[in-house]
Amino acid sequence: MTDEKTNPDRPSVPAADVEPDPGDASDGAKADARLDSRCRIRVHNRRHRLTDPSGCSDKAAVDGIVRAGVLRNDSAKYVKEITHSQEKVAKGEPEETIITITW
Repeated sequence: MTDEKTNPDRPSVPAADVEPDPGDASDGAKADARLDSRCRIRVHNRRHRLTDPSGCSDKAAVDGIVRAGVLRNDSAKYVKEITHSQEKVAKGEPEETIITITW
């Protein structure tokens, strides 16, 4: 379904499945013993325009890491903390998100 009647250049996008079943971890996640210990996740955003500190959400990125099998789950059993930082970059520089996971 697209939103062509109100804006032909902007198709509607279905909502993401942000809460997969914890049993959905890939088989690759079972191979690394580090995955049984708690990790720290740091998400650093480099943007042309900074966001409100309370407006930053890393949920989709962390869910993607779980879905890719890098982490078994994003519960407190596996993740000790998630921190977020941001910096403003010049208009000519690329925007990027840097995710660092340490065990």
